[in-house]
Amino acid sequence: MTHHILSTASFVVFVSLAAPSYAAEPEFNVGLITESRTYEREQLAESGGPNGIAPIRVSINRVTVALEGERITGEWKPGPVLRDLRSTSRALAKDFPGGTDVQAATDRNQLLLKHPDGTVVRAKIVDRVKPEDERD
Repeated sequence: MTHHILSTASFVVFVSLAAPSYAAEPEFNVGLITESRTYEREQLAESGGPNGIAPIRVSINRVTVALEGERITGEWKPGPVLRDLRSTSRALAKDFPGGTDVQAATDRNQLLLKHPDGTVVRAKIVDRVKPEDERD
């Protein structure tokens, strides 16, 4: 009988260690959009020129959200673009007008924004600011 209990306990321990652990889904909360704009910047890209690279202008979307006592700024490239298949969001900053509420969450270094069509935009967090009176 002791052998049976021991083997059952071993099985339970094995299953708990072998079972995949899933990261918790980020919790979306209502945030206020304080800034929303699109701008251009230069980026180096492969080219057929003599140096093999050349600067090109890329469009960047930037949104700042007041969320959970912080102002969080995220940026993303609209896409997909032929050469940049990493970009998956067709959303633009103008889809998130300033002064409106948005469902938002953070996931490590990403700001997640729920687009009006239900998709989720993943923006790289480029700035996090706490209000002056909460810093210390």
